[in-house]
Amino acid sequence: MKAYKLHAPKNLDNFKLGEYDEPTARDHEVKIQVKAVSLNYRDWALANGWFGYPGEKLPFVPFSDAAGLVTEVGASVTKFRAGDRVAVNFFPDWHDGAFSAAKTTRSLGGSTDGVLAEYVCFPEDAVAKVPDSFSFEEAAAFPCAGVTAWHSLVVEGRLQPTDTVLLQGTGGVSVFGLQIAKLLGAQVIITSSSDDKLAQAQALGADQLINYKQTPNWEAKARELTQGEGVTHVLEVAGQLARSIKALKAGGSIFQIGAVGGPNDEAPNLSMLPLNTQRLQGIYVGSTQMLTDMLVAFDRNHLKPVISKTFSFDEAKEALAYMGSGSHFGKIVVQVG
Repeated sequence: MKAYKLHAPKNLDNFKLGEYDEPTARDHEVKIQVKAVSLNYRDWALANGWFGYPGEKLPFVPFSDAAGLVTEVGASVTKFRAGDRVAVNFFPDWHDGAFSAAKTTRSLGGSTDGVLAEYVCFPEDAVAKVPDSFSFEEAAAFPCAGVTAWHSLVVEGRLQPTDTVLLQGTGGVSVFGLQIAKLLGAQVIITSSSDDKLAQAQALGADQLINYKQTPNWEAKARELTQGEGVTHVLEVAGQLARSIKALKAGGSIFQIGAVGGPNDEAPNLSMLPLNTQRLQGIYVGSTQMLTDMLVAFDRNHLKPVISKTFSFDEAKEALAYMGSGSHFGKIVVQVG
């Protein structure tokens, strides 16, 4: 089979396509013919050598998000059969329940082999069935960015229709956050440096728009838009914690997800600001059950993930370059099978 591997030292020149043996499904595993994968900012950062994992072994198969067809099942598999359409969870060992270190030691395309290959094998508890309403490209968009937003707003945030959500930018997590917030009837304030992207967000239901280039003190604008009260939840993806805290209402929550500014950007001055009854909650993707729940919720409510651009398997490097350009609105997908 064909697969990409990231070799040492990590950079785009060492992101290489090669021929490898197909895997064989073991006792509790399913073998999947990968049809599509989607990109996350983490993939761009790893491919450029901006960070790594303890004990990381190169080369490894990159990327974490995939959907495809089950072609083979192990002898003890009970949940799936050949021909089933499935998506793979970001954490192969986090099947259900609360976060733990043991469940999140292995993450696909980083601390263990990922999915940018024609065939992969995973435990049956690490994959979710995909409703027929989704294409493989759409299904591949959910596992990392979608589950991260779902975990934040639904599982931890227990989002209510009376809440206001502040979203930073228009990448995968933020656009999924917008769709989830509107599905549950909440108000949404979203930031971007692009008026075109803000217009796209408005078309998806965003209630208030802030161009942070035109309004650098976006946290003050967010408070103004909430009549001085502040927002209920922030999906903190931009490394702007100090500003996010200022935008937050008493009793609100910041879901700390990551920073997409790059390794050389200086973080804002994180002085010890009073949190009062506010909550700062770290979020690290989620479980297979969360992925399953989100797929069902989007299916039943006729929602589709937002895909910015699709590339062929041979264009995986070009897909990474497009991710690095920041031009996307929503998810970037690579077709495999």
